[in-house]
Amino acid sequence: MKTIMSGLIFVLLAVSGMALLVGNAKAELNMQQRENVQTIVWVFEFVTFVTAMAIVWFVWRMIKQDSENKKSKQDNS
Repeated sequence: MKTIMSGLIFVLLAVSGMALLVGNAKAELNMQQRENVQTIVWVFEFVTFVTAMAIVWFVWRMIKQDSENKKSKQDNS
């Protein structure tokens, strides 16, 4: 669980850092460059979403497996 939390913190810091950079980039770039930056942001947001879903799936799977192990131990007792 500790590694999951450290991974989530890393992802949160990366996303917040990108948000700050995008804000600065939009303020100083012309329209064509803004579209390029927006494309990069969309790709980064997609990767972040997929990463978050993978983490949720992994945690859900671990919880389910732990619950099944507890049930099997109770049945054996």
